[in-house]
Amino acid sequence: MTVFTSSYAHSDNRNVKKEAKIHLSGPEKAALWAVTWLAVISVLHFWLNGQPCPDAPEGDRGRHKTKVAFLPITCHLLLPVALERDSSFSSRVEAVKFSSWPDMIEAFKGGELDAAMILAPIAISMRAQGVPLRIALYGHRNGTALVMADSISGPEGLIGKSVAIPIRFSTQNLALLELLERRGINPESMDIVELPPPDMPSALAAGAIAAYIVGEPYAAQAELSGVGYRYCEADAIFEEFISSLLIVSERFLEQEPEKARWLIRTLYAQGAWIEGHRKEAAKIGARAYGLSERLLIHVLTSSSERVRYRNLIPGAEEIRALEGAMERRGLLSDKAPDPERIIYTGWMEEQEDRP
Repeated sequence: MTVFTSSYAHSDNRNVKKEAKIHLSGPEKAALWAVTWLAVISVLHFWLNGQPCPDAPEGDRGRHKTKVAFLPITCHLLLPVALERDSSFSSRVEAVKFSSWPDMIEAFKGGELDAAMILAPIAISMRAQGVPLRIALYGHRNGTALVMADSISGPEGLIGKSVAIPIRFSTQNLALLELLERRGINPESMDIVELPPPDMPSALAAGAIAAYIVGEPYAAQAELSGVGYRYCEADAIFEEFISSLLIVSERFLEQEPEKARWLIRTLYAQGAWIEGHRKEAAKIGARAYGLSERLLIHVLTSSSERVRYRNLIPGAEEIRALEGAMERRGLLSDKAPDPERIIYTGWMEEQEDRP
């Protein structure tokens, strides 16, 4: 099934105001500085994580934990659920929490992470720039909504006002631009600003923005607090909407293929469990993210379609369509990577992997 179908041919991002500088490209660090920094990090990592897990298999003794990055959003919920439900997983995997995408990007590019839950357009842009990574899973489906102030009745009411997106390199931004195009609204008729998702509900309440499009639970936060309403779900714009992906470094796949396959399989298995235990999963997410339990329970249980943890295996057609949408919106200046080459499916093969 193809998503992101549009014939729009020029960039819609010239008017996006950046609240944070995003280093998806640019000059690399000086060689001497990089060597010194990596040496320091290696020493620190050995000091902090060098002791083997007491119950690790013989072949794992002395190895560091597998480092997986995430942000506190529902499309990364597979990770905290796996950590809580599987003691073997929690003894071998370290979840590295980030508060911003740029920091996660730099950590992955610097070799500090084995895997990461990251926005799909960011992953594609990184790969187009030559960052050695593979796409293994989707985080979930849908899970994003366009939220508007009560005084705004629809997209036409956003003309002349400010609208927030998480970052230009997001499917949320692509969905907003697609919706505006369908309504015949020029994106330059409004201020599209980048804003951290946790700040969006308060900015809407203060009148600093008129609307925002974001992943859960920050869409539901405005809904529950009464400062705005959900105008539409992302699925109403792009069927089977995706936000984040699990990416794994090629170094990790080459050096520790069994552990990589085990990691992906374990995370994938959590999707089915969440679907059947939504309230319990919400409580796990609330504890892991430091968010309101009531908020997460509302997000996961108010509708089984609001956030879906099924159909998580990446498809080449979907990735290719996403690349096309990025190119049309001026978000992919480098050659788009071949989806057949960047999607990793080796974890689905029948093998007896020992982490």
